[in-house]
Amino acid sequence: MPDAVSCFDHLPATAGVSFKPQHFAQITDDPGCVGWLEIHAENYMGDGGRPLAQLRHLSTRFPLSVHGVGLSIGGEAPLDTAHLARLKHLLTWLNPASFSEHLAWSTHDSHFLNDLLPLPYTDATLSRVADHIDQVQNILGCKMLLENPSSYLAFEASTWAEPDFLAEISRRTGCGLLLDVNNVFVGH
Repeated sequence: MPDAVSCFDHLPATAGVSFKPQHFAQITDDPGCVGWLEIHAENYMGDGGRPLAQLRHLSTRFPLSVHGVGLSIGGEAPLDTAHLARLKHLLTWLNPASFSEHLAWSTHDSHFLNDLLPLPYTDATLSRVADHIDQVQNILGCKMLLENPSSYLAFEASTWAEPDFLAEISRRTGCGLLLDVNNVFVGH
């Protein structure tokens, strides 16, 4: 998708924070120097209620960065198309300043393992992740950011160094990379 717009070109170069619903009143009353907010996509993929009402209000006041953690983009199974459809619906009405997904796997067979598990850096993994990112970008109609994983263990099967693996994913798919400094710290 070489001519696609990027889903990450619109965040201001200011400090942002991860939004938690318990801080709604405080952040709307006095945002201080907060320039943008990050939300987890999966918390807002429902059909309504207070969370979506708060999100709609926040979207009029702050640029939003949507971060996904549930696609299992590194998983061996095909991506969940229902999850992707809900994600696209959220991004369509919200029109966030950026969209990112965590590089991890969290599904096995038909089970969701509420964790962001690391993966081996192999040619097979690289091809699978690139295919999944291409699918996501084609469905969403824009380029995404991929967050570096929390690699708290190393796989003997790995044949790529993590920086080279991430760079190759970006080269193959055109996605951007989101550097989580804590994930780097955990992995080294």
